[in-house]
Amino acid sequence: MDQKERLIETFATFPYELIDVVLSNKSFIDINRLSIETYEEAHDYLKNYGYDLDNPSHAEQVRSILSEAKSFIQTYLLDDPEGLTPTLVMPPAIMWEDDARNFLVMASEKTRSITQRWACAVLRVAHTITHAENDLSKYFFQGIKKQIFSRFMAHLHVTNKNEYYLGRGRNQIRLKLFEMKSEKTKESLIMKLLHKRENVTADVFDRVGVRIVTNDKLDVLLVLKYLAENHVVAFANIKPSRTRNNLIDIDRFLEGLVRFREENISGWSEEDVREFFKPYLVFDREKAREQEDLIRENNPYSSTQYTSIQLTARQLITIQDPFNINISYKFFFPFEIQILDYDSFVESRTGRASHDEYKKNQIISVRRRVLDNVIRYHARKKWQEVHTT
Repeated sequence: MDQKERLIETFATFPYELIDVVLSNKSFIDINRLSIETYEEAHDYLKNYGYDLDNPSHAEQVRSILSEAKSFIQTYLLDDPEGLTPTLVMPPAIMWEDDARNFLVMASEKTRSITQRWACAVLRVAHTITHAENDLSKYFFQGIKKQIFSRFMAHLHVTNKNEYYLGRGRNQIRLKLFEMKSEKTKESLIMKLLHKRENVTADVFDRVGVRIVTNDKLDVLLVLKYLAENHVVAFANIKPSRTRNNLIDIDRFLEGLVRFREENISGWSEEDVREFFKPYLVFDREKAREQEDLIRENNPYSSTQYTSIQLTARQLITIQDPFNINISYKFFFPFEIQILDYDSFVESRTGRASHDEYKKNQIISVRRRVLDNVIRYHARKKWQEVHTT
């Protein structure tokens, strides 16, 4: 074979979709076809992926992941939450297949049959489950939660009247609510990973978190001040790109602070101080729109009506080796801090920013990402039936 023929053959079978993933900043799960032609090639692919199917334990793990992927699709993604497309039905050839090698070969078919599209859909979810299953931190999760939450619990107390306070004495701040968010359910984690471009568990930052609800917006700032001054949160380890604030206009607050220092406040009550700062804590219309655009860009599924301050901190965790007490491991683990006033909290529960609406938008997006080619296939088939009769 001369050089010309070799090049022609090479580029005729060039795996352009796989290369496109690498070079175009796309996610692997967004490609529409694999490039695995034989059962043996699929076996090698899985071995390099991390599962040697000649090992009975590995083979069982892969079967379990495939089964969970199909179950996830059947539970959450077959029905259209918008009611725009018919309920999907998983083909028997997909439902009863439990060999991942066959799925890989089916997903590589050059003819985009309905089976090929379903095989890709199942593999998208299976790949995501694999990342959730093999996250090292899950083995240390109880210790991680304890170390993060204990920092806050040391500064939180509840009175006999069931009133929450952050801190004690002169600087204590009365709270409306303090909540600790523990581990996400596995289904929730899979759903979140499926709508993230990176699609890896290392990029899920809210598996652990706290929500602090204050009486008003001024107390939100006092909570932030308390957390910083008492080193409850190491602000040096805040992840700046994850900070979200559509609750308080910090620039206007600083402007108000300058004017406040110029006032004669000797006869002011606490209520007078709060009333003075009220107009300096809200965004004007233009700046509020900028904040909404920023939130929508970073999380298109989150309602911009949900007003809060959200920070992602990273705490240095120390975990002792369970088999050797002389060895310990240190690593940073992210957690989310959400602070909002009571009015915003009520709106988040009853208004457009409700969690149910967020979940619905998330499922719509994940369904499109996982099953878009299946949905398109049925839509085109229906169109052909209508126009050929």
